[in-house]
This record gives sequence, structure tokens and C-alpha cells, in this order.
Amino acid sequence: SERNIAMVFQFPSIYPSLNVYENIALAVRREVKSRDEERRRVRWAAELLRIEEHLNKKYGQIDLGILQRVSIAKAIVRRAAVYIFDEPLSNLDARLRESLRSELKRIHKEVGGTFIYVTHDQAEAMALADKIGVLRDGRLQQVGTPEEIYYRPSNKFVAYFIGSPTINFMKSRLRIAEGRLYVEVGESYVPLDPALAAPALERLKSLQSLEIALRPQDIWVSKTPQPYSVECKVSAIESLGTSLILDLRCGQVSFKALADIDLGVSEGDTVYALLNPGRIHVVDPVTEEIIF
Repeated sequence: SERNIAMVFQFPSIYPSLNVYENIALAVRREVKSRDEERRRVRWAAELLRIEEHLNKKYGQIDLGILQRVSIAKAIVRRAAVYIFDEPLSNLDARLRESLRSELKRIHKEVGGTFIYVTHDQAEAMALADKIGVLRDGRLQQVGTPEEIYYRPSNKFVAYFIGSPTINFMKSRLRIAEGRLYVEVGESYVPLDPALAAPALERLKSLQSLEIALRPQDIWVSKTPQPYSVECKVSAIESLGTSLILDLRCGQVSFKALADIDLGVSEGDTVYALLNPGRIHVVDPVTEEIIF
């Protein structure tokens, strides 16, 4: 309290012997100057979390989703400068997680202050954050907006950790022809975006080998050949309802592509994958740094 920091834990932090009102009030009882102020603060937090009808209930009378809302209300009522959320939604089912996730965005807009939100769920991080810090073994790998983390990851770990379906990594080689840079994908070569590749040309030339990384969303699949497309075999198909995840094989290289549900392909079919040059990342296989 001396640092003006409030915290929400993974499990609801509720006193079973007290009702919801008393649990929330306890968090500010030493700060307020009167019972009227206490009531105003508690009512404000309860309305914000939409738990007014539960204020007179106790622990055993409400479900886990409401209990976690009470925990959040106990933090919000403090009107702190910083709020720390330690995986607050991890013990809720998918429906409750989705509901509370959107609620937290609204609450942050109304309450203000800094929300530090700890999570292993990258979808939560992408949906909630203005800025994301990615940690690995206690070391900060990258800090940036969700868009920066997703489209311009700093290294292989960040690229792998963020995004679903998971990003593809493929062993490759560099080729220069007629002043243009190409990377090997299976038995074919696809062009790199000159605006991205040209500034890194000298470093690319110095690499004995390299990896390329590309998200399944950035691979377009056709049933007919296209310029610079890669001929592949469909080895597996996973339906997501509105789209398909295709496991594609081209020579010794395998990768996933996200395709339209109406593409009309079966396992064993030949298809043609067109890789978006502007979304191809080149990875240094030694340092695992993403060059661009």
C-alpha cells in the first residue's frame, strides 16, 4: 500500500467469513475518512465489475467467475497507480475468460493507471496489451506493441511464442540472381522483398546457412501454378471451421499454411504455395536473431 500498488492473484483472494461488500471495503477501510466514502468507493467498484447484486453474498454462494470479479474489485477500489494481475483468468473456463478479457479492457479505460498483466496465454497478451514484454528464463527478449511483436519479432523465440497457428521455420540458402535476392524453399527459390533484404545484404552473404520464418497466414495456397509459387504435397489437413490448416511438404521441407475452407483439397493432392515476400523473416541460425 505504501507504493500505491494493487494486486490481483491467480486464485480469488476472498475472506470466506465476510460477504462481498465487506471483502471489497476491507481493501480501503484504512484509506477512507468516513463510512459514506467507503460505501461510495465499494459501490463504484461493484458497478464497474457488474457485481452489485452479489454484494451481500458470501464465498460459497457465488461461482468462480464472480469470485474473480470480486478480487479485481478489491484491487480497483484502491485507485492505485499500478495494478499487477498475476494470471487472473487462467483458472476460468474459456467462456468466462473471454468475457472477463473484454471487461478488463473496459475497466482499464475507466480506471486509468498502469496495468501489468502476467500471462502465458499469448492470445490474452495480444488482445489486452498496449505494450508486451516477452520473457524467457527471466530475461527480457523484446518490448513492443502487439503489432511490433507479431510482425517484427526480435528473435526466434519471440516469433515462435506469439501467433497461432505457430510460425513456420525452414532451413534455407541464399541465392543472388540478376541483382535480386532469393531464398530456397524445398526445391524452389522464392524472392525476398528488396526493401527488407538489401540493407542486410552483407550480413546475409556472411552466413554459412540460414533459416527463414513465415506465418501460415502469410502463405497463399492455389490449386494451379502461380509465378514464384512452390509446388507442394498436402500431407495433412486440420479444419478450424472457417479455415483449414494445411501441412505441406516440398522436398525435405515441411510447413503449414492457412487456407480458405472452400479450397477443396484432400490429403495427397498437389498444391502451389505462394509465400508473401514482405512477411518472410530471415533468422541467423547461430544467434537465433531475426535479421529482418
